[in-house]
Amino acid sequence: MTEMDLARRTAADPLLRLLAHGFATAYHRRPAAVWRAPYAFRLTAPAAPPGTGTAPRTGWVAAANWQVAAAVAPREDGILRCGSPQHPAETAELPLTGPAAEAPGWAARPYAALRALAATGVGRDGADLHLDATLPESVGLSVAEPLECAAALAVASVHADRGGRPPARVQLARLLAAAVPGDDALRRAVLFARAGQLLAADGRTRPLCAPDGGPRPSLLLVTARLAPGGPAAGDTTATALATAVHDALRAGAWSASWPGRRPGRSVLLLMPPGRRAAVRAAVVAACRRSDLPVPRFLRITVADAARRED
Repeated sequence: MTEMDLARRTAADPLLRLLAHGFATAYHRRPAAVWRAPYAFRLTAPAAPPGTGTAPRTGWVAAANWQVAAAVAPREDGILRCGSPQHPAETAELPLTGPAAEAPGWAARPYAALRALAATGVGRDGADLHLDATLPESVGLSVAEPLECAAALAVASVHADRGGRPPARVQLARLLAAAVPGDDALRRAVLFARAGQLLAADGRTRPLCAPDGGPRPSLLLVTARLAPGGPAAGDTTATALATAVHDALRAGAWSASWPGRRPGRSVLLLMPPGRRAAVRAAVVAACRRSDLPVPRFLRITVADAARRED
């Protein structure tokens, strides 16, 4: 699929159309490959009734239906030229071999990932790269791991198109873990997730299913908006979020978990589909009682791993 195909096809994914148009505008050429990679999250699955044989509660991860995207075309001068619609004034030209240059903050981790890839001989001739993300960081899903994986997979695929031998995804996961310290569990979800499946650290998978054998659960990401006022605003927000989670569980949610490695302003609620409206209402009411703005709600489904789109 060419850049013109993506940019002009009205039925194409708007994220990819925007990315293709931005790439062509910035670099005056078509991308050779376009990839998308899912945001990933941690999930505490609800305990199953005794005797059901269901796997116990553990640290599961999964891929979300919200994604980042990367468009790439090869160069011949060893330079990575990278840009993003989210950072239009911060396009950078960075060497992939030799001494590293200082990258803009948003590009630092993808740059480190591609330098590690270049050190293995993959993509060391350089690339034009355009990265796009669908969600603001305030939502609470980490953008770092999907951006790194999207960039690395895009560059590796162009290397393969030109006759090279890119690393397998297992090798790529090890390479990125060593080169760009981060949340390796989320990175594995970006690279290996399957739709409707939760992924464990040892590679086991299990379907996302209701503990009572009912319809597939709903996932709702709740992001608190900061309370107004001084240094105590953070404590007020945390207290209000804890109250909202308590009320959500009373309203029928099965479990609540942090979507990332550490607690933050976002919590992921798992619930029966029929209780979604009641859970939302309980969260809103709890926030209003705490004089907190109504939180942001984002519906999540369990999606596939990163894939090439062109």
